[in-house]
Amino acid sequence: MEPRAPKPKPLEIAHLFAAILRVFLLAPLAACTPDPGRLFLPAGDIRPPTLLSASQANPSEFLARFDEDIDAVEGSFSFSPPGSEVEPESAGQELKVRFSPPLSPGVACSLSGEVQDRSGNSLRFIFSFIGFNGRPALLRITEVQTGKNSSASNNHRDYLEFSVLEAGNLGGIQVKWCSTVKEMEYVFPPCEVAKGEFLVLHCAPEGIPEEKDELGQDLALSGGVDSNPGARDFWTKAGGLPDETGLVALSPREGDPFEDGLLYVAADKAGGIDSPRLKTLASQLGSEGLWVFSPVPSWEDGFQWKPSTSRSLFRKAGNVSGKEAWEVGEPGSQSPGSLASQPPLPSRKKTKRSSTLPK
Repeated sequence: MEPRAPKPKPLEIAHLFAAILRVFLLAPLAACTPDPGRLFLPAGDIRPPTLLSASQANPSEFLARFDEDIDAVEGSFSFSPPGSEVEPESAGQELKVRFSPPLSPGVACSLSGEVQDRSGNSLRFIFSFIGFNGRPALLRITEVQTGKNSSASNNHRDYLEFSVLEAGNLGGIQVKWCSTVKEMEYVFPPCEVAKGEFLVLHCAPEGIPEEKDELGQDLALSGGVDSNPGARDFWTKAGGLPDETGLVALSPREGDPFEDGLLYVAADKAGGIDSPRLKTLASQLGSEGLWVFSPVPSWEDGFQWKPSTSRSLFRKAGNVSGKEAWEVGEPGSQSPGSLASQPPLPSRKKTKRSSTLPK
């Protein structure tokens, strides 16, 4: 007599039942499963346009270029500050936005809008930029106070002094200063200046109410340490100047070549410039003929000095550039806003404005 097979346990029967049920439920779904290629790669263009460049052409126009033909989406454009109407116009891959009336030079602006390609894919954008200045004043750096001196008889705080070599508007003129680890910048507000004026940019203000930008005719409007009733005073919270080693550079507009600069270095520094940030700006000064550097830029290429808060750096008279143009003043000889006029530099070179994406 053959032995009987063991009876299945209730739990085993339940598992078998569940397996059979899954087969019946999933079979119809398997027949309807889409092809993986069609699921992840649908036919047609689903990618939005890509922005390639954006810049101001003049005070009345803003240009943006994309990687494919686009159309401006009607009703999507807005602009700040109020006061200018915007009129977008698209042609091929280019978007042109006209402003009426034209933008004031140096004013902080914001433009937002939307474009779409021929397949209906859209891209919304917002640009922040400074109003284009068609006639920036030509400035020259003439004195630099790199540190604070709280002496009762010789109280000074970080400042940059400029002389105006050609009349114009200050709006949008950009000043950068850089240490081995940090970069700061300041953009002048709209202000008409005349040839022969002096400007003082105070980089370490105390934050008192008397520290006011002098944009009009009253040059005695401002108070505070180092203010001068015979010069135009401006105040920035961007950050103080590097005390011992740093670079200062000046350009007529954001993204334009530098027009003046200074690299000052503590006398005990030697060897190659090992700060990537400072080295980049130094190389730009060199490529634009404003400073002479070795094939491998080194600290010795800068104006070397023994740092002192009681002595500022002065520009010498004459049309010299680079480190030969600078000297260290006598203790207590700081004179923000009241240096004698310097012989003019060569006239500004006409350069083609680069197309850069505003920040």
